[in-house]
Amino acid sequence: MTLGMLAAILGALWLAVAVAIFLFTGLGALLQPWLQRRRATNAARPPVSAILPIKLQNPGFEEAQASILCQSYPDYEVLFGAAEASSPVLEIVQKLKLAHPGVAARIMQSHCDLAVSPKLNTLAAPLAAAMHDFILTKDSNIIFDPETLAGYMQSFTDGVGLVVGVPVAERPEGLAGHIEAFLLNGHARLLLTASALNKGFGVGKAMLFRRSDLARAGGFEAMAYTLAEDTAISKGLAAVGLRTVFAHKTLRQIIGRRTLREIYDRQLRWSVIRRAHEPATFPLEPLVSPLPAAIAAAFAAPLLGLSALSAFALTLFVWFCCEILIAWLKGWEISIFSPLAFIGREILALVVWLRAWTTDDVTWANGRFDVFNGAQGAGASAASRESGI
Repeated sequence: MTLGMLAAILGALWLAVAVAIFLFTGLGALLQPWLQRRRATNAARPPVSAILPIKLQNPGFEEAQASILCQSYPDYEVLFGAAEASSPVLEIVQKLKLAHPGVAARIMQSHCDLAVSPKLNTLAAPLAAAMHDFILTKDSNIIFDPETLAGYMQSFTDGVGLVVGVPVAERPEGLAGHIEAFLLNGHARLLLTASALNKGFGVGKAMLFRRSDLARAGGFEAMAYTLAEDTAISKGLAAVGLRTVFAHKTLRQIIGRRTLREIYDRQLRWSVIRRAHEPATFPLEPLVSPLPAAIAAAFAAPLLGLSALSAFALTLFVWFCCEILIAWLKGWEISIFSPLAFIGREILALVVWLRAWTTDDVTWANGRFDVFNGAQGAGASAASRESGI
């Protein structure tokens, strides 16, 4: 067997596996809402404390914060946590609080360096001050529909310790924004398939758990060692016999206008975290990407009766068309930017994946962090106070 024939056979095998995974995940993404809705049988509506970190005025910030104050849920409180004593985002939140007097809401300053994750440090004081056992966390760029909290609780069935959601991109602006939307929605397809298979992972965009379960899993300290507090809580709860599940409805994440540098830094952070915490699956990530599949098709071209260039281009074109079909069926973002965003996503994803093997340093909220050690030494006690602005 010649070297060229061996490369063609290996390329054909890679292509076959990649296509099979893609078709399977496409079907899983389409079936997930129906399957998970059938499993979501919890009719109880216990009181909930929603704790929200706020720092940067991301696109859709005001709409996202207002959405938590408009939930169709009988009994819940909202605690906003911020490291700063005053900022433009705190003024926005104070205005929203006054506009929704029917919801018990507080704004708290939360500053500590107990955790590697800056988000977790911002949540330390609200978590300690929360009145209820059920805790909901939500990122500041996630919009809740009025039934989202109730839907999360509906999925909190026996044996479940954590309910999370799959974020889906909305309202991207500019090419970089559309690239990030394609990245996010590509990940959504994979996460929805995992959910269809009744599997769950820590995805920190919005999480619902019991504080008492968290205490059994090691408490705040059990999450403090890593930037990936969502992965840590999921694994900690699994250690005490509790599962993580995805809610049946996706979450709306506003993208807005981005720069290529911003999305590179964000994707690198997530990739480094996955490499650190999911060492078994991270090396396999190129199998779900069309660019490596297209390269494999080029090597397999002699077996397909095509030129290498034709096999490469045809694979990318058919894959793109299938992704657009899935996006259309799911009601996800499609625009004239989509072809360029598809290509940009593939180049960026491959570059980020390769870079993630060589660094532990990431950028988050305009700061530099080591994925294991954070920005500074841990050990100070948490300081908190309720804001009077």
